Amino acid sequence: MKHDARQQAEFLQMLRQCEGTLVRVCLFFTDRSDDDFHDLYQDIVCNLWESWPGFRGESALLTWVTRIALNVAGKELHKRKRRQDFVRFDRNIHDTIADEATDLRIQPLYRIIDKLEDDFDRKLLFLYLDRHPLCEIAQMTDLSEAAVKQRLYRIKQQLKIIQQKYYENE
Repeated sequence: MKHDARQQAEFLQMLRQCEGTLVRVCLFFTDRSDDDFHDLYQDIVCNLWESWPGFRGESALLTWVTRIALNVAGKELHKRKRRQDFVRFDRNIHDTIADEATDLRIQPLYRIIDKLEDDFDRKLLFLYLDRHPLCEIAQMTDLSEAAVKQRLYRIKQQLKIIQQKYYENE
């Protein structure tokens, strides 16, 4: 689809506005290696670019961007789980553009979250940790607020169990 100069400028402005969320999605849904991080970021930006002419403003811009980013990240995560890993990336390599990735206090949290098996739970947890209101999470996930609340409660319980096992093995 062809984009004019005005649309390109608006798109770049939107990327600057939503960059923090995009970086957090990439950190949350990758192993934080340079290659995985940049590949996912590029895939998300390409999907946003393709979808940009269709944005009608029926939802908040950040809601629209987050929904697309999470859908792309979920598809990539699903593909990554299905394909065989021939080369393992060193988990100690972190992206230098995101302070969050190098913050040693955050790393144990990412390791625990990495152990969650359900991709949908990871999406819900991301939205929750990214401080989206429950009503917005419900809208983005097509669940009721009560269902979102219940799933988040269950996810927190799972994380507690995973955390206990993680620290027992350390």
